[in-house]
Amino acid sequence: GNSPEPIELIEKYGADGVRVGMLLSSPAGNDLLFDESYCEQGRNFSNKIWNAFRLVKMWEVDSSAQSEGNKIAIEWFSAKFNEQLEIINDLYSKFKLSEALMATYKLVWDDFCAWYLEMVKPEFVDGKSLPIDKTTYDATIIFLEKLMKVLHPFMPFITEEIWHLINERKEKECIIISDWPKTENYEKEIINDIEILKREIAAIRDIRKNKKIGPMTKLKYYCVKGNFLKKYESAISKLGFIKEVQFASAMPLQQNI
Repeated sequence: GNSPEPIELIEKYGADGVRVGMLLSSPAGNDLLFDESYCEQGRNFSNKIWNAFRLVKMWEVDSSAQSEGNKIAIEWFSAKFNEQLEIINDLYSKFKLSEALMATYKLVWDDFCAWYLEMVKPEFVDGKSLPIDKTTYDATIIFLEKLMKVLHPFMPFITEEIWHLINERKEKECIIISDWPKTENYEKEIINDIEILKREIAAIRDIRKNKKIGPMTKLKYYCVKGNFLKKYESAISKLGFIKEVQFASAMPLQQNI
């Protein structure tokens, strides 16, 4: 009577959700202070992963040229994935499973779902999603497969299911026996640049929220002494709903929002 009943929790939150909840509440070297809300968080994470997969698979693909914004998004997430994979591998080597899970969780939820997919997902015109170029789509599928591999030790059921739905595979081509992703060389500069870009987008969203400006209202964006962000202009426009980006050495005396 001094521990939760796992079968009841699994019926409520799913096996993967309970596994995640148990690990989130049990950092290495500490007593396990169980909180059922962690299992709920695990279930929500499962839903997030499934919805991300569904979003990618519903995209219409065409042979159009890859946009500069999509190219940058792929370069960034590839670098971010390899950076975090190094960290995750190191945490595994030290048997810090809870911390390895949290690093994986943030990589999937924050970096892939909240930022990468927002950068590359096609825009809606007249209530219909535009097609995505094949180069970007193929890269996104590769990222998704790698993320499923990294998630698999923690969430074996949903990752195995998605693994077989991403591409046609033979019966025994299972994720559980697939190779673990290998780290590759990456540019740290683009990771640092996108972190600055994230802060800029967060500031734009805060202005919209505080002034109650909806996303349909396009704003002007003035970037002071940040000329290095010029190559990310398309991302700023897309993520911040910006109609015009101006780079200057000082803010204009007057501006209308």
